[in-house]
Amino acid sequence: MTVDPKTNQVEATAIISATATQDLARFDLDLTGLEIDRVDAPFTRDGRELIITPAHPISTGSSFTTTVAYHGSPEPRGTKALPIAVGWIATGDGSYVLNEPEGASTWYPANDHPSDKATYTFHITVPEGVTAVANGDLVGKTPHGDGTTTWVYDARAPMASYLTQLAIGDYQVTTEPGPDGITIRNAFASSLAADAAIDFSRTPEMLQFFATEFGPYPFDVYGALVITDRTQFALETQTLSIFDASHVDGSVANDGVVAHELAHQWFGDSVTPSSWKDIWLNEGFATYAQWLWQEHVGGSSVATMATQIHEDLKSAVLPGDPGVEHLFDVGAVYLRGALALQALRLTVGDEKFFTTLRTYTSRFADRNVTTDDFIGVANEISGRDLGGLFDSWLYREALPALPS
Repeated sequence: MTVDPKTNQVEATAIISATATQDLARFDLDLTGLEIDRVDAPFTRDGRELIITPAHPISTGSSFTTTVAYHGSPEPRGTKALPIAVGWIATGDGSYVLNEPEGASTWYPANDHPSDKATYTFHITVPEGVTAVANGDLVGKTPHGDGTTTWVYDARAPMASYLTQLAIGDYQVTTEPGPDGITIRNAFASSLAADAAIDFSRTPEMLQFFATEFGPYPFDVYGALVITDRTQFALETQTLSIFDASHVDGSVANDGVVAHELAHQWFGDSVTPSSWKDIWLNEGFATYAQWLWQEHVGGSSVATMATQIHEDLKSAVLPGDPGVEHLFDVGAVYLRGALALQALRLTVGDEKFFTTLRTYTSRFADRNVTTDDFIGVANEISGRDLGGLFDSWLYREALPALPS
């Protein structure tokens, strides 16, 4: 992918390995060529849907490679799930992406569905002096004689398209060894780098703490991407969570959101919902992890926070299936989802609760899951049928009492 940060023009080729059981893509940009296994393939567009007809039939389940050449000026798009646009965001001197839930297809061919995981290699060519960052490990940086440099990142673990990240601009990138062989790689907007270094300074401690509670960190690199925009968002893009400038104040006093996005690397990134209706498996779990971190660093106990939130909670949205327009409802998906986990903990005890979390993250690493998958692990570890507990917390409007 070649990106001109001044004009926001993109010239790119996507090489997609898939099987004949998969749909290929939604896509917004203009195509200049398309091949399947190096043979030209006719295609049509139906709105955003890309429909490809192979030159020869492909047996169900067999693998093939599609090469899509395209160009254009990517634009963000609206979504019913959020009040902000998602996709490719141009900043005038660079760009970044916010893909959740359906923004990836603004800049490359993708299904925009959490069940469609893949490994990724990014080749990003930008003018000299411009930094490019993406998910995974930096495996190459090649200057060319024409005033451009190509940065290559390899994301080896399977990743849902909404978790991909690509940003270009004026960033200070630092790498350092973290716990258990993890590389900590941060990319901070240069104007915010000094304060951001403080805000994210407890990442190594967080990695160690969450590894104890949830099992080993699921990837080999982690860090934060901090941009200069101020729209009150953060997103757990895999191995490189993105934060806007509103999260930077040169202090660790309010690093709960930092902990929340890191916890998503276990809950949402490595273990990913099979469908959006199970989004509480992401947000409820990361919210609970945030409570654990706040207790760990001397804040209120999880029990105290849960009790207070339970008393104040008003949302009537069902966390187990919130619907598109309430996909990120804070009261239901985040808070009641976390309260469901506290109810589980109070029911089965600490040892079985944390064993359940560690078993879940290990058994389903790099895979897609449903709520029933988690309930199955909880039943197995506890030796009890907990279906009624989860039904009352996730699928019934009346808010249950927390177990005593």
